[in-house]
Amino acid sequence: MRIRKRAGSALFVVAAVATVVGLAATTALATSATLTVKVTKGGAYTAKSSKTVLTDKGVSVTCSSSKASGLVPTKTYTRAKVPVTVGTAAKLSFTGCTGPLGKVTVKVNRLPYHVTVTSKTNGKGQTDGLITGANTSVSMVGCSFKVTGSAPGFYTNGTHKLTLTPKLPNRPLASGRLTVSNVSGCAGLVSNGDHPTYKSIYTLSRAFVIKAS
Repeated sequence: MRIRKRAGSALFVVAAVATVVGLAATTALATSATLTVKVTKGGAYTAKSSKTVLTDKGVSVTCSSSKASGLVPTKTYTRAKVPVTVGTAAKLSFTGCTGPLGKVTVKVNRLPYHVTVTSKTNGKGQTDGLITGANTSVSMVGCSFKVTGSAPGFYTNGTHKLTLTPKLPNRPLASGRLTVSNVSGCAGLVSNGDHPTYKSIYTLSRAFVIKAS
């Protein structure tokens, strides 16, 4: 049980993947579908979450703070192929990352991540999307691995919040997921090819309006 908890504690940070924070490789599954996406009130932003949770094989780990910043410009994308890239996350950090047995060390290998749209906007102002390009290394005592890919979620216009979760309000036209690779140690509890889930709510400093049809 102690080994199981230790391996699980390492799993947390990779997603936010960050964050945003998790894609069998580093890209989302594209389709032949297209969307017209209009972004208004765009520009540089900062984003903050007070809790992030990564879960794999029933073991969850939390982080007490995650911050990001980047650019989502005002722009219209007409009949663009899904997923439609509308911005970037150029900086990403995590603090207070712990698991059942203590601290987890994370290294963000490559930025920026990309902010994408994958669905039409519903009547509540919610639009599904992916944070793509995640590439993070995680290590702890007796366990290290890499996580790459994309984290699904949705943006809500009225609250200017980005909710990262596998449970989406719409029917996305493209999908993505986080994938574990380069596992060393971990007693077989973290395996190459695992697809952990990532949940977090980031509040953005800028009240973007995204309308996709």
